[in-house]
Amino acid sequence: MYTQEIRVINSKGTILNVRNNTVTTSNTGNLNPVENDIWFDTSSSPTTIKIYNGTTWVKLSPTATEGSIFFGSVTGELTEDNSQLFWDNINNRLGIGTSSPTNKLHVTGAMRTEGILNSDGTLGRPSYRFKNDTDTGMYSPVADEISFSVGGIEALNIDEISNNTTVTIKQTLKLNGHILDENNSAGNTGQILSATTTGTGWVNSSTINTDTQKIDIYTLNADGKNLEISLENDAEIAKQTNLSALIITGDVSGTLAAATVKKIQSIDVSNINPIDGQTLVYDSTISKYIPKTTFTPTVSECYPNAIQTVAESSNFTTINFQSQDFTPNSSDYTNTSDGIIVLKAGRYKITYRITSEVINNVRVGGEFQLIKNTISVNNTKSYSYQNSSLVNKSTVMMVKILDLLKNDKIGVEGRVFESDRGIPDSLTIIPSGTMLTIEKIN
Repeated sequence: MYTQEIRVINSKGTILNVRNNTVTTSNTGNLNPVENDIWFDTSSSPTTIKIYNGTTWVKLSPTATEGSIFFGSVTGELTEDNSQLFWDNINNRLGIGTSSPTNKLHVTGAMRTEGILNSDGTLGRPSYRFKNDTDTGMYSPVADEISFSVGGIEALNIDEISNNTTVTIKQTLKLNGHILDENNSAGNTGQILSATTTGTGWVNSSTINTDTQKIDIYTLNADGKNLEISLENDAEIAKQTNLSALIITGDVSGTLAAATVKKIQSIDVSNINPIDGQTLVYDSTISKYIPKTTFTPTVSECYPNAIQTVAESSNFTTINFQSQDFTPNSSDYTNTSDGIIVLKAGRYKITYRITSEVINNVRVGGEFQLIKNTISVNNTKSYSYQNSSLVNKSTVMMVKILDLLKNDKIGVEGRVFESDRGIPDSLTIIPSGTMLTIEKIN
């Protein structure tokens, strides 16, 4: 098939037909092509259309390897380079610098962009992560906040509130280099990082004792507010610090120098001023601890050290108690030969025991009573009865509760009130069976 046919007149005046090219369909090219000849090359599928440029056959309808993406060459022709630009049509992936993309966009080599709008990501799947470590990377938990996770654990967080950013280390911070302060200084050996009005700065620290010395003096002075502290063998005088301004709260409140006990085990303490000898006790009627005088029982006891007699008479005879088994507290009692003097007012339990013996083989009745300051005490009488020389001993005992005043004296009297003889008789008081005891019970 010929194309571009034109007519020309040669030098002899003859009209000739001139055909500029030939169109050929074959799996091999024309052996004698002229410029602009067309060849439908059927040696490949699909058929390739080529044109002869006077030197070689050039493709008019280019074909490519599967996945190729055409681009213009330096000569302006369409060309391909699958190792640098490739489309995986099966998995819908674009490879740049690789013909085997593993993600939607796979770039092998450095990449530059004006900005990437990532998703927020999560702790276990950060938005910026790594091919072989998908739970390690950077993500955004909430607005204005960035976190870094390692192995699905949050390690560092940066947030912004009111134009102030805070960096929070969530795990262990390990330093292999220097820390720079607000002056861009790494500091000198022995300095410490201290807060300033504008940030932080390295400052000189006080002399720090690094030996094994112990505090050997830590005494709170008598004024109740100065604590004295000293290190052992440090050749330095003891240091004092004033703790009077130390605020105490809770069950004890106030300052150290004038602390006030407000509660004991969360129970209120009354503000009633105590008096000498009182202790703090719980009062259930007001649900508070109150100061109260507590009672400590005291006792005195005495007995005769010699036999004495009481005669048959209308009058009583004072029984003497000259001896004692122990020395009573001198602030509570004074023991005398005719009784016991109480030195404190209060309530007392008084006990007397009298053992008597008849002198003659007669029947004798004895009568005994307590006396307070030489006056008989009501309802304190007791009676004995001796029948004969065979039954010649008898013991009586009386217990009485009395409210006594300071310096009241308590004693015992006795008499024979009757015998079966017509003449007066008497009773002998036996020391081993006779005693007088006073016990303060309130």
